[in-house]
Amino acid sequence: MVRHYFFFGSKPEQREAYNPLQKHAYTSVVALGILSVLTGLAIWKPVQSSWLAWLMGGFHMARLWHFLIMWAMLGFVLGHLVMVLLHGWNNFISMLTGWKKDPEY
Repeated sequence: MVRHYFFFGSKPEQREAYNPLQKHAYTSVVALGILSVLTGLAIWKPVQSSWLAWLMGGFHMARLWHFLIMWAMLGFVLGHLVMVLLHGWNNFISMLTGWKKDPEY
């Protein structure tokens, strides 16, 4: 799927609603959300949650992790915008409504 999305290969046969790359991205963004909350707590209350900051390598590393997670989430959003451009407006509407009028799979 990565080769297809970066214009290096043909589109693989689609047998399910979501391809493996989509499944990985959606699972990753859930994990990033959890990590964002944990690093945010470590930054927001560093004395009360010193054990959490310690697990992340200290207060300054927790800040760095929080920053990197933010960029990863931004990459997820930008990836979605690219997919809207590549796959058309109808695909974007199906993301909002939750169903497709004429699915290809």
